[in-house]
Amino acid sequence: MGRRRFLGTAAALAASAAWPAAAQSFVPEGYRLVFGDDFDDTDLSRINEEGRGGRPGAPAWRSRYRHARSTAINAEKQVYVDAAYAGSGSTPLGLQPFAIEGGVLSISAERVPPLLQPQLGGQRYASGVITSERTHSQRYGYFEMRARLPAGRGFWPAFWLLPQSGAWPPEIDILEASGARPRDVHVGLIDKSRPKGRPGGLWIADAVDTTDGFHTYAAEWTAEDIRFLVDGTLHFASGAHGLHEPMYLLANLAVGSHDPNWIPDPDASTPFPGRLQIDHIRAYRRD
Repeated sequence: MGRRRFLGTAAALAASAAWPAAAQSFVPEGYRLVFGDDFDDTDLSRINEEGRGGRPGAPAWRSRYRHARSTAINAEKQVYVDAAYAGSGSTPLGLQPFAIEGGVLSISAERVPPLLQPQLGGQRYASGVITSERTHSQRYGYFEMRARLPAGRGFWPAFWLLPQSGAWPPEIDILEASGARPRDVHVGLIDKSRPKGRPGGLWIADAVDTTDGFHTYAAEWTAEDIRFLVDGTLHFASGAHGLHEPMYLLANLAVGSHDPNWIPDPDASTPFPGRLQIDHIRAYRRD
């Protein structure tokens, strides 16, 4: 897994307006870094279906999660792909949603060429998801992603945690956002053990402009509470919860959803390709 050896290029990037400036640290005291990727090298072999490749010691991000290449329950309109994905055929389709440049990972959502759609179950959009499912999970900790989100109707970026056991729920949503509502974000958890009527999440209106630059989205998960923060500002605390098993990290860019008020389907105005740009993802534990 990637640790401190791959960190520390933000200062070098600060001189370029095209890339994120050095970020203020929002990590609470008493935590140490145990997993992370600052995407400081351009080797994409660590972002692949089997979780293999990359330099020794680098995080091996799996390019999809175990459940599906698209989430039907959410009525998503994309299929998650990687360069080796062959769809229903036997030859890789060559669809590549991932790129690393200047210490930033881009996950791009794009229209699928009509000739390839039959091999993707008729899906018209392709995008990407990365997970640490095969390389890192933990119970409790501080988790953060520094990212710039895409603007435009239909884009649904997210940063979240799922149980290593494969069960669902629970789920921790550190960030969900809509390209159609760039100043609003959603945070929260899905937890069957919570009493009825007790809110499991919060819509944050006018938190930040998620598309105007890089912002830090984070959650501090303890046995007693889960605290959700944007750029170090606390927006929601769960209180008592039932999430006490190891979970792994995911970041993805979906297209469309089951809720047209929140994530409307893309249309002619959607500025494809949409890009989720990630400066870093990190996980910390208490000493």
